[in-house]
Amino acid sequence: MATRNLSTLLPKSLLLLVFSAAARPTQAAADPVKVSVYYETLCPDSRNFFTEQLYPVYQDLKDIMTLDINTYGKATDFPSGDSYVFVCQHGHAECVGNMMITCAKNLTQDEEVFMAFSNCVMAEFTAAAAGPQCAEQTGVNFAPVEECYNSVEGHRLLHEVGVKQNALEIALYWVPWILIDDVFTDAQLEAAQLDLRKVVCDAYTGERPAACTA
Repeated sequence: MATRNLSTLLPKSLLLLVFSAAARPTQAAADPVKVSVYYETLCPDSRNFFTEQLYPVYQDLKDIMTLDINTYGKATDFPSGDSYVFVCQHGHAECVGNMMITCAKNLTQDEEVFMAFSNCVMAEFTAAAAGPQCAEQTGVNFAPVEECYNSVEGHRLLHEVGVKQNALEIALYWVPWILIDDVFTDAQLEAAQLDLRKVVCDAYTGERPAACTA
């Protein structure tokens, strides 16, 4: 049977509606809210923020968030041969813990698994000593992570986090250091530590998910 032209099947007024709807551009989805965090594995304020704000909010709002997790904080490093020596606010154990998290981030493809592992480490609050236990609980393959943070590669990765942190437009003076969509303000830092959910939901320009009203 011959195919009939659409214009012969529809009234002219309806035909105009069909073509105008087809020509109308689809509304673009809102961009996710970028949450950047610079923290330390043995900092009490970092622990509180990660376990009480960042991880619970991430679990509920991951569909409207992108994360930028950086474990360095009030640390410094110095070249030593082909590696680096690190000095951290809460001692050598914190440097090793920071390096472990950095290696885990580099090696873990699944962000949800990485965040669960990091949250466990922060909740245990024993830095790298919590690594094997938290890896077993969250499904992280700990052997390559441990190999990484005991190697020159782990030192290089942590140094790169320090370089990134030192390039921030406003120098870090508090940990955790929190930026929303690459912007830092003192008021926003305080608000994010008290109620990150509200900060993320207020910054999102799309239709708010149900978790924003929880």
